[in-house]
Amino acid sequence: MTIVVAHRGASKQAPENTMEAFRLGVEAGADAIELDVHLTVDGELAVIHDDTLDRTTDRTGAVVERTMDEIREADAGAAFIRPDDSGFPFAGRGLTVPTLPEVLEWLPDEVGLVIEIKARAAADAVVASVRSHSVRSSGRLVVISFDEHAIERVRELDREIRTGYLLVPTQPVEPALVWATEHGHTGVFPWEGDLGIDPLPIMAQAQIYGREVGCYVVNDPERMQHLAACGLWGFVTDVPDVAREALRR
Repeated sequence: MTIVVAHRGASKQAPENTMEAFRLGVEAGADAIELDVHLTVDGELAVIHDDTLDRTTDRTGAVVERTMDEIREADAGAAFIRPDDSGFPFAGRGLTVPTLPEVLEWLPDEVGLVIEIKARAAADAVVASVRSHSVRSSGRLVVISFDEHAIERVRELDREIRTGYLLVPTQPVEPALVWATEHGHTGVFPWEGDLGIDPLPIMAQAQIYGREVGCYVVNDPERMQHLAACGLWGFVTDVPDVAREALRR
């Protein structure tokens, strides 16, 4: 079954990578939540996509140069605009940048987790954070990164953690499948456009190599249905409610 992964939570409904977005993603029926992590100056794992606070909060500065306490002072809802451009509904409502341990503590038992490591320095802390959590042993956890060294480090520290290689747009998929197979990674995660109109040849290659294929970001319901019919492992979406309806679950 193709799984639906809420991209930074239900990021069309609420500010990305916040507890509110994760909660809404689960309520919408997502099978898993995807989030991004950066390491702070005091060694915490901040759940935020960018390497600075500038785009998604009311503060500025590099995450790696801030303590987690300083980052928590930022309003993580300040920059979110309604889809109809009618205002900032989450500004001043107390949304903060969470830590990975906070998300793990909240994560419902039946929901999977996809952790994207944005900078390789965070790999050790990610492994330490998930080591004693049930999501690691249940098979519902995948750690992914565009940085091969990050997932290689995760594999070095804990071979029971499933890892995936994120591909930048236009990066050829087959050589990535070969590399992932040689290095023991679970699968590859290309941009959905690089799967082509007909993903079946790539899916056949993946089956030969014994690897999974997921992709990012799919918001069109017809494309969701097509990818599911081709046997894709899963896709990341900003609209998990649309995905559940499209797949009729």
